[in-house]
Amino acid sequence: MIGNQTKGRGFRGVLDYILTPGKGILLGGNMDGKTPRELAKEFAESRSLNPDLQRPVYHVSLSLSPGEHVDDFTWNEIADRYIQRIGFGSSQYVVARHTDRENHEHIHIVASRIGLDGKTVSDSNDYYRSEQVIRAIEKEFGLERVLSSHERDIEDQKKALSAGELHKALETGTPNVKMVLQNHVDVAATHSVTMTDFVKHLERQGVQVIPNMADNGRVSGLSYRIDGKTVKGSKLGKAYTFNGVQKRGISYDLDRDRGAFALARAKAGVKPAVTKEPEKAPQQAPSHAVQQTVSQLEKAVVRDARAGGGVKVRIHDQELDR
Repeated sequence: MIGNQTKGRGFRGVLDYILTPGKGILLGGNMDGKTPRELAKEFAESRSLNPDLQRPVYHVSLSLSPGEHVDDFTWNEIADRYIQRIGFGSSQYVVARHTDRENHEHIHIVASRIGLDGKTVSDSNDYYRSEQVIRAIEKEFGLERVLSSHERDIEDQKKALSAGELHKALETGTPNVKMVLQNHVDVAATHSVTMTDFVKHLERQGVQVIPNMADNGRVSGLSYRIDGKTVKGSKLGKAYTFNGVQKRGISYDLDRDRGAFALARAKAGVKPAVTKEPEKAPQQAPSHAVQQTVSQLEKAVVRDARAGGGVKVRIHDQELDR
């Protein structure tokens, strides 16, 4: 099953779409309205509880694998479990089934991101949470797992073994270190929200994470080490680089994760970066002409002082009393 999420500003437009006559059939939810107009009026009640929220509309479609079929009662069960587990238990929502695509059953769920208690449903890492909920629902209802576009991207971004690496793995019966690390990182990525979580999860699997980190906390890459063998993330594929890991939904915050990264580098035996003091430019000795001018000024000051007069200094043809 595949889930596609979007967030929007207005309810009426998306309700018109999911309940298009001849295409959309209202299945369920927790609302009284039967038409887009009636439902939009109901959604306005929760929207009024937090009028400052720019995108109060949550819209997700859930699609079965081509050829799979479930009845309307089961679809409602799936929708209810999804909406509860993703965090919309206190929100208004409506479910519609679309019949416009043969052999491709799917439903649409529209929910308010503002609960009836006035609290906003967090969208933090919602793509990851959605994938986890869908995987559980697939098992509970015996549905076929379909890779999402995000998961397909990760598979496409894996670097395949060279012919030599593959031959050696088959000959020795030992998995190549690249394959082992790719698998460990994939597992850690599905159970991590922050880079600190990611590092800890991999360490529990016997994998060291070695960030390429400057002394100011800026990270430019990741390497991984297992059984004494170190491989750069870029050698595993784009999905295993620092940027690639972040695209999987694992966030890096300088204040929060810098300590974990510094500790990981220390465990790997990487010395901390040392900031060099900038070299001071050598001071040039004053020229002979400057020295003469200073000497003359000093003599004039002393002479005028002995005469009991004020000290007069001429700078750029202007005489100043001192």
